[in-house]
Amino acid sequence: MIDDDTLMSFIRSQQFEIKYLANEINNDRFKPRFKYNDIKNHINNFIKIEKNYYNRLIMIPGLRGVGKSTLLYQIYSYLNDEMEIDEDDILYINVDDLKSSIDTDIKSVFESFIENVHNTIPLTLKKKIFLLVDEAQYDKNWANFAKLLFDKNSRIFMIFTGSSALNLNLNTDATRRITTIRLYPCNFREYLYLKYDINFNRYDLRELILNTNNEIVEKAVKYEKEIYKELYNLPNDNTLEFKKYLHTQSFPFALTNNDIEVHKFTYEVIKRIITDDLVEFKSFNKLNDKIISRILTYLATKKAGKTSNNKIAQYIGISANTVDNILEILEKTELLFKVYAYGSAGTIMKKPREHFFITPSIKATLNYRIGRYNLNNKKCYSLLVENMIASTLNMMVSDASLSLGLFYDPNKKGVDFLLKCVDEIIPIEVGVGKKTKSQLTIAKNKYNAKYGILISNRTDRIRFENDILYIPLVTFALMF
Repeated sequence: MIDDDTLMSFIRSQQFEIKYLANEINNDRFKPRFKYNDIKNHINNFIKIEKNYYNRLIMIPGLRGVGKSTLLYQIYSYLNDEMEIDEDDILYINVDDLKSSIDTDIKSVFESFIENVHNTIPLTLKKKIFLLVDEAQYDKNWANFAKLLFDKNSRIFMIFTGSSALNLNLNTDATRRITTIRLYPCNFREYLYLKYDINFNRYDLRELILNTNNEIVEKAVKYEKEIYKELYNLPNDNTLEFKKYLHTQSFPFALTNNDIEVHKFTYEVIKRIITDDLVEFKSFNKLNDKIISRILTYLATKKAGKTSNNKIAQYIGISANTVDNILEILEKTELLFKVYAYGSAGTIMKKPREHFFITPSIKATLNYRIGRYNLNNKKCYSLLVENMIASTLNMMVSDASLSLGLFYDPNKKGVDFLLKCVDEIIPIEVGVGKKTKSQLTIAKNKYNAKYGILISNRTDRIRFENDILYIPLVTFALMF
């Protein structure tokens, strides 16, 4: 049992720490990630609405290095500086620090804070306060505590950040109350904003993918012209800037480091996921870290779908079942995501899954580690482009407001991706160095699609001809 003096000493040290870190972030003038505005809107509604604002329990999962902690510091600054919330009405807890210093839980710290700072208990708290928790996955009971607190008092706004292992502690009751704001690595649009303060958010081109017609294409062409006018302000040619993004610029820490340092830090992210995050999964307790690293490196050097679990198993020297288990857990960490073959339930189960990295920079770093890093290597560039497009489509499909499915075409000489929108199929082909209209035509006829999409570096502008939508690579990268 930890005494109150020890708990309050920890609380005061954490309050000092977040104030200091928030000031450092402000002094360095780091721009906030786009998701910051979503959180800020929930905070504003919580403050404005007298009681019972529902979206007051927010979970922010994401890979290491994507800026979750920085986001919390920026939220603290917003509360304290802009909204003038008193410091004693904001409790910040870094659970990693908590476990390593006094080894207790979030609940004990919070109850001590309410009792000693606000002279009450959570049930009878009469003023609105904010609980900001970082690295919440280190407290196995965080979700149950958050759910009980949510039900007990509507005057408490909670944010919990952590790795994807946060999801392991969720139950149905907690899930119903949680608003999930997932923080992905930066896309090209966000990179340009964070690096060069060029913001394209006023140009929404997503409907072009899902509902192509002449009117929408006309509007998209107009937006594209405006976008490329602003790209003239970049210090590099936009194609070179795009290549730089693919190789090294998916994580916020890349903005202030050179390429060699970025690859080093990105590899550290990968290693921390393997050594720290995977221990949350019991099936990994007896597996060798080197085996997992070799599987990731193997996947990084191959085109998605060109290898099977049996081939990986043979190459590594383990069973195909073990490979399958490893890939499944790596998907749960969100380092990888899978794409199923399109077809019947039997086809989906029998055909191998294609695996992509959550961001092309991870694939680039793993290739860099074995000497394959080269901005001008067409094969490497092609693999990174395919991964970027898959990642973008995956994030689009993950948007809860859309009813979409992402698949690959299992047919011989099939297109790269099939996007299922309600009852419609949209074939998508990626062309680097050459156009592949013929495959799109075949897929369009096979799946009775209204149109197909060709994303290519040989296309210089958006155009719609003969039921095929042509999109330049850079334009596609700026659509979401």
